[in-house]
Amino acid sequence: MGTTPEQARTQIAATRARADATLDRIESRLRQELDPKRRLRRDGARIALGVGVVAVVGTVYVLRRRRHRREDPEARDWIEEMPEEWRQRLQELLREAAAHTHSGGSVPRPERSRGLAQSLALRAGRMAVPVVMNAVAERLASRQSRNPA
Repeated sequence: MGTTPEQARTQIAATRARADATLDRIESRLRQELDPKRRLRRDGARIALGVGVVAVVGTVYVLRRRRHRREDPEARDWIEEMPEEWRQRLQELLREAAAHTHSGGSVPRPERSRGLAQSLALRAGRMAVPVVMNAVAERLASRQSRNPA
C-alpha cells in the first residue's frame, strides 16, 4: 500500500547520501578543472601551440601589410581611422609604458614589470580587437564583391 515512516526516512537518507556523493564528485572535478598548475600540465602544449600560431599569423599579417603598403601608396593608415578617444587612450598607454621603463635609476622588480606587461597587453588587445575585426570584415567584403559567385 504505502510506505511506512521508517521506510520513507531510509529512502530520504539514501537519496541524501547519493546527492552528497554526487556533489563531492562534482566539486573535486571542478577543483581539478580550475587548478592552474594541473591545467597547464594538461593543456600546456596546446596553449604553447596557440600562442605560436598567433605569433606567426600576426607576424605574417604585419609583414604582408608592410609589403602591401609599399606597393600601394593609397593604403590607409588604420591608426588614423581609429576613433579619436581610442587614439588618445593608445597615446596614454604608450606614455605610461615609457614612464615605467624610464623611471628613475632603480632596477625594476619582475613582479611589477610582469603586471605592467600583462596589463598593457590586455589593454592593447582590447583596443586592437575591434580594429582587426573591422579590417578582416572589410577584406572579406572586398573579396566577395570581386568574386560574386
